[in-house]
Amino acid sequence: MSRLAVAGAGQAGLQLALSLVASGHEVTLATDRSAADIAAGRILSTQCMFDDALATERALGLDYWEAECPQIDGVQYSLGSPAGERVLCFSGKLPAPAQSVDQRLKMPRWLADLEAAGGRVVLGPLDAAALDQLAAEHDLLVVASTKGPVGRELPALFSRIDEESPFDAAQRKLGVAYVRGMEPLPSPGEFSISIVPGVGEYFAGPALTLSGACWTMCLEAIPGGAMDAWGHASPDRPEEWVAVLVAVLDEHFPWEGERCRSVEVTDPRATLGGSLVPVVRSRVGRLPSGRLVLGIGDAVVQNDPLVGQGANNAAKGATAVAAAIDARGQAPLADEDWLRAVGDEYWNAVAAATHLTNTMLSPPPHIGALFEAGARSPAVADALANATNDPRTLAPYLGSAEGIAEFVALHEA
Repeated sequence: MSRLAVAGAGQAGLQLALSLVASGHEVTLATDRSAADIAAGRILSTQCMFDDALATERALGLDYWEAECPQIDGVQYSLGSPAGERVLCFSGKLPAPAQSVDQRLKMPRWLADLEAAGGRVVLGPLDAAALDQLAAEHDLLVVASTKGPVGRELPALFSRIDEESPFDAAQRKLGVAYVRGMEPLPSPGEFSISIVPGVGEYFAGPALTLSGACWTMCLEAIPGGAMDAWGHASPDRPEEWVAVLVAVLDEHFPWEGERCRSVEVTDPRATLGGSLVPVVRSRVGRLPSGRLVLGIGDAVVQNDPLVGQGANNAAKGATAVAAAIDARGQAPLADEDWLRAVGDEYWNAVAAATHLTNTMLSPPPHIGALFEAGARSPAVADALANATNDPRTLAPYLGSAEGIAEFVALHEA
């Protein structure tokens, strides 16, 4: 079987490595973070994963936390006004439960699984020299990391695809925390999404962290707007960070602020801030040595967390790439035409989620009709919730008012 190297120990890189080892390939995973580093580090995301993505983990025997992780069975949508008034609220049911497992729990366990299954884990800096050495020693290198030196290499390694990358700057400023003590919704298994057009968004849902069940909070402010109000706070001061986030909720999402009167951070590293620039890059790159590499995950398709698709994209895309490598058999992996075809398969697995996310970052006026329909029709509300599980069911309709009307009519019927 083939000898493969994977750079990066996130959802995409680890899931790909575990899948390839299970198929009998010789796999080296290179990472600049040990299992202990990850477990003791800062939270990495809010990583709510929906059923289609979870199914790819179950197929590999990797979903260890279903019994203890709070299950998410629906989505509550709220639309507010700039004055802090909630003008619309409705819920949709998911076709099957979703769940959010702190990646500080997941990734160390998966790293141990990889080594137990015969995979090799190499710890060290991921820079251009390290990537070139990995590529020279293996039949194929797959880059799935955006951290550290490798992150600075990505723009040169994988060219930006302008027609799929409508933004040149970050579209949201993020404030994230894992907390205890949040009041549940009337339907406690629901994930809540609150939107104030022109101001920002807020997401909250049940999750599992190092100390047990918790809630994730994620505020997304339009940079420079009215909600962009935590620049003076630091996630390194977690109590102050959470207090500032709750104050923003009180002003812009008071129906959510009321749920947070008794919240406290779950641990000193359970906070996160920052922003990212959404971008789609070519999935095939060439190192300075001339060797070809394949990119997956955030290395080549970086979405804002707005629609919660990052970990889902990573799981679905890694599954598509693993299947393509298995199907390749004994043929060379470092073949440019074949690699570009595999890159297209990766893009096909995540394109709908990317289009959905980018549309919602700068929503056209006709999107309002979608939420109005969800408020009056339980069938449309359920279809909207299901789009978080399978964005392909909604993305083709987003481009026009006629498309939204067709989507609504399809589900109301």
